[in-house]
Amino acid sequence: MIRNSIINKISVIFTLSLLLLVMFFALLLEHQSEKNMENMKQRQFQSINYLLVMYRNNMAPKDIEEYFNNFGLKKVANKNLKNSVLDKGEVIFQKLSPISRFSSIIYNDRYYLFIDNFESSVLLESQDYKNFNENLWVVFALALLIFIYMYASIYKSISPLKVLAQQIRKFAGGDLSIECKSEQNDEIAEVANEFDKAVKKIRDLIHSRQLFLRTIMHELKTPIGKGKLVTEMLDDEIAKKRLSGIFARLDLLIAEFSKVEQIASKSYTPNIASYTLLHVLDQAIDLLMLDAEKTEELIKIEGDFDFEVNVDFDLMALAIKNLIDNALKHSAKQQIHVSVYEKKLLIENKGEPLSMSIEEYFQPFVSGSKTHGSGLGLGLYIVQNIVKLHGFEVSYHYIDGMHQFSIDFTKGQL
Repeated sequence: MIRNSIINKISVIFTLSLLLLVMFFALLLEHQSEKNMENMKQRQFQSINYLLVMYRNNMAPKDIEEYFNNFGLKKVANKNLKNSVLDKGEVIFQKLSPISRFSSIIYNDRYYLFIDNFESSVLLESQDYKNFNENLWVVFALALLIFIYMYASIYKSISPLKVLAQQIRKFAGGDLSIECKSEQNDEIAEVANEFDKAVKKIRDLIHSRQLFLRTIMHELKTPIGKGKLVTEMLDDEIAKKRLSGIFARLDLLIAEFSKVEQIASKSYTPNIASYTLLHVLDQAIDLLMLDAEKTEELIKIEGDFDFEVNVDFDLMALAIKNLIDNALKHSAKQQIHVSVYEKKLLIENKGEPLSMSIEEYFQPFVSGSKTHGSGLGLGLYIVQNIVKLHGFEVSYHYIDGMHQFSIDFTKGQL
């Protein structure tokens, strides 16, 4: 999980807000409880004072319980509670009068008034505190429910971002079958739906491109096949050999083009196995379709290539072949050097410095106007993609008038 994700931040904000809400209601409860306790205390004072005034004026109430009910005081009928209050309660104040002794007692956060006239006694409980607590808890419960509803609603609105991020990662990895359409009606759903439309459009474009390229390659194979048949009928051996070489080269280019299309569309799964670099290099040189004398004249091979590398044989041979072919095309002396150093393949040729940074030449279809020459076309683009697919590194240096491309088989090997 991402630590700085929006969902985490919102969860932290709501958690802190919930704590503040609880603290606020706790403080409010405490404050109102103290205020209500003081009010009950004052009401007890009032009830006692009014009662004493009434007795002095010979206006004693007919029903003493009804009189105290008017001040929110109700007689305690439970004997066990009465005994607990009298035994364990804390006396806040007492008032003696000719008619009785009045004691204000607090017990379990409740106020009681005990009246003892030395012949009979009565314990009264204040009712206001209980009613106040119920109202406060109702308000707190409603606030908590609204708070939880808001959090759940926001979380539900943001949670599709996780799914959308997963789908984007799958799409970046080459999975064109993803769907991220949302039925919600908010900004995130709008983004998800627009991305879903873009994915469908890109998928259609890729499929149409693949169909177009495969159709072209299929159509090219037909005249090449017919050309091969016609070539076999020729009596001139020199012409026959040349035409056979041309058609073989065209076949090779179509196969190479097919692999490039699969790699570019990320639909190719490399078949990794262990081979000696010497074996792969021999295959790369064979793909150049040069005769033995020409190969010996143009390519100088030095070093021990007899070590194991884990590669897709055909792909790596194609990459090395393109590096050699590129070096031959741009060599000032029409001669290149192939060597190995610490499991690093080196391909070198003498030539003028590049007119642009090497990153430009790794782009597809570098034009002749850019390179001030014949252009490097797809060669280096293919090399870079194949090497990346294996997890290796391809690097370039220009040292003492020599262009040097290298493939390091020790870094990032699968």
